[in-house]
Amino acid sequence: MKKFYSLLAAVFLTATINAQIYSTGFESSDSFSSDNVYNNTTVTFSGAAGKQWGTFYGTPSTTSPLTGNQSMQMRWYTSATSSKGYTYTNFNTTGVEKVTFSAANTNGINVIVSYSANNGTTWLSPQTFTLTTTKTEYTYNVPSSATGGLRFKFELTYATAPTATSRLYIDDVKFFAPTMAAIDAAKGKTNLVKNTIVSNELIFGTSARVSVYNTAGQVVKVAEVTENTRLEVSALPKGTYIVTGLINGQAVSQKVIKK
Repeated sequence: MKKFYSLLAAVFLTATINAQIYSTGFESSDSFSSDNVYNNTTVTFSGAAGKQWGTFYGTPSTTSPLTGNQSMQMRWYTSATSSKGYTYTNFNTTGVEKVTFSAANTNGINVIVSYSANNGTTWLSPQTFTLTTTKTEYTYNVPSSATGGLRFKFELTYATAPTATSRLYIDDVKFFAPTMAAIDAAKGKTNLVKNTIVSNELIFGTSARVSVYNTAGQVVKVAEVTENTRLEVSALPKGTYIVTGLINGQAVSQKVIKK
């Protein structure tokens, strides 16, 4: 029992500290090289190895940055009306619950944010954010059905085509994993999971938004469940996991063993 509580404490310490799991301001310190060519007709890549962004009709730029010395900037040209700039993560991130970012525009430009679970082949759950010329922070909530490694895309759009060259600024992008409040160990025995020794499926005893952590404190599954929902876990390696959930505002957890 002592070992279990030590494991649980370690998992939640990690989860709390690592709530923000990725961030970038497109600065040179993050290996983003600025340019003044915005009408690139092929995707160009920038950023640190393994964390690069691919950009079409745009570039990291020192022109009017929203924060720091550089922002990601896409431009729209009246001479190329069908070329709507976009930028996307060319790497996968797991366990993302929400994405926050700062953005601003000129001439009524807006931005569509979406995610991909298949390395950018298909983009899902597009959400249009209406921007202003003033830097504002926005939040894109990732659907609970989105699991595994995800990529994110920011795409220029508009309601009415501008009459002049226009800009979309993106900055201060942050990815967040699910966070949990401190857990009362006495309440950790709540029947969140009915079967705690499993081979293929977890069966839940109540409605909750749940996260499954491995012993390294990494989120390996996220889902919205109801009573008797079955969550497929056959692909997970054998071992010990912690399942967490919010039930009536109370954070609870259970240890499960994957055979």
